[in-house]
Amino acid sequence: MLALAMLATCSSPKDGKPDETNAPTVHELMTRKIDVDADAIWSIGNAAINDRALLEPARMDEKDWQGLEQAAQRLAGDAATLATLDPVVVTRPGVRIADEGVEGAPSPAEIQAHIKRDTDVYRSLARSLAGHSARLAAAARAREPSRAGHLINELDGVCESCHLEFWYPEQKALVEALEAGAGPPAR
Repeated sequence: MLALAMLATCSSPKDGKPDETNAPTVHELMTRKIDVDADAIWSIGNAAINDRALLEPARMDEKDWQGLEQAAQRLAGDAATLATLDPVVVTRPGVRIADEGVEGAPSPAEIQAHIKRDTDVYRSLARSLAGHSARLAAAARAREPSRAGHLINELDGVCESCHLEFWYPEQKALVEALEAGAGPPAR
């Protein structure tokens, strides 16, 4: 949290208006921090998962628990930063995002428009990721393998809920239909 406060202080100009040149973008936070910590969480979790898809305490040593807790804490802080970006800027001009230019992939301008359409939902989903990650950090700190494993297993869905809303909204109907067991929607 101290790092989050320092980031807010460093990126806020004295006149109180957002400084778009220093404030992180969604892309920067995602690629440099959130993706890195989510991958660390999944790496620890995947190495300790048993054949029933549960976190196996015998496969977790003190270093694993500490790494899981630290990665989840960082993820919670960075997701909280995502929720408070003002303005919400997807990326800086001239910076390419993953899959940009690939047929069917969204452009930064399209993602920006999706977020602008419903910034409150964007902020709510970012806060949801922050809360989920904080609960995972607490479970790791308490060395609760059942709860930690459950939260690790849910993390992808928490991430995906935002991606489907703002990065790939055209796929949302497909995912909802598949989850409902109805198969892909008719074209």
